[in-house]
Amino acid sequence: MTEAYTIGIDGGGTKTRAVLIDAQGNERASALSGPSNFHVVGTERAEASLQTAIRDVLDAAGLVATDISALGLGLAGAARPQDKETVRAMVSRIAHFDPVFITHDAETALVGATGRRYGVVLIAGTGAIAYGINARGESRRADGWGHLLGDEGSAYWIGREGLRAVVRAHDGRGPSTDLTERLLFHQSLPEPSKLIRHVYGGSFGTTEMAALAPVVERAALDDDGVAQDILQRAGRHLGKTLSTVISGLNMNSQAFDVALMGGVLTAKGIVHTAVVASLTQAAPHAHAIDPRHDAAWGAARLAQLATE
Repeated sequence: MTEAYTIGIDGGGTKTRAVLIDAQGNERASALSGPSNFHVVGTERAEASLQTAIRDVLDAAGLVATDISALGLGLAGAARPQDKETVRAMVSRIAHFDPVFITHDAETALVGATGRRYGVVLIAGTGAIAYGINARGESRRADGWGHLLGDEGSAYWIGREGLRAVVRAHDGRGPSTDLTERLLFHQSLPEPSKLIRHVYGGSFGTTEMAALAPVVERAALDDDGVAQDILQRAGRHLGKTLSTVISGLNMNSQAFDVALMGGVLTAKGIVHTAVVASLTQAAPHAHAIDPRHDAAWGAARLAQLATE
């Protein structure tokens, strides 16, 4: 019998990762390419990134498209039916795969992290989102609204709160904090007054703001009370996001895995501790876990499930 291979793709606004797994779920090859969120980079560039990822993972495994039993894609911005049709059209121009399973990146992150289509994932990186699926197959998400409307507790949120603490301390509206020296040094700025042009000058975006979160975390580890308060509040925000999904799916009394992902949580510091405490209150029988696999593996597994 011919071995059944499946390709899974995790695509976003920065990069695309493809993995090829066998019928037992073992990863046999992987590849990386550029961004594939067509809302961000357009369909032409997104399609080129998908084509490169698929070609390279097939080459790495020594296979061709006809050797693949299913293709799964978890792409940022691919939640709506019209978005899925756009992705399906891009794939059809690359190669023929059947079936092609398309979903959003939160679902593939959940399946990759837990190994199955059941449980909850909380992701706190540059942004923040929680997503879950209960035993009845019902799904729910919370946050993921972007840095202007949400992403509370994310790296962006932490970085922004750090800078706000600096300007409050400078004005005398807030307590003094080591964050002033640390965050100014990190950005090569001599004084807080230079923050206005630096932050509003046009080149300072979400990535740059999120990159300040580790500076806040280091200050908290060195017992800066203002930094510690920021991280504790971040943990409470993320805990609320997580518990909202759990309650919305009526999973409070059930036993299930909760995967905690993203740099803010994998640091396993103050924020992680606060989130786990919130989880214990919301769902005493749930288990916080590190992800077992990544979202690309989750996309491949979902494609496998679609063929069963």
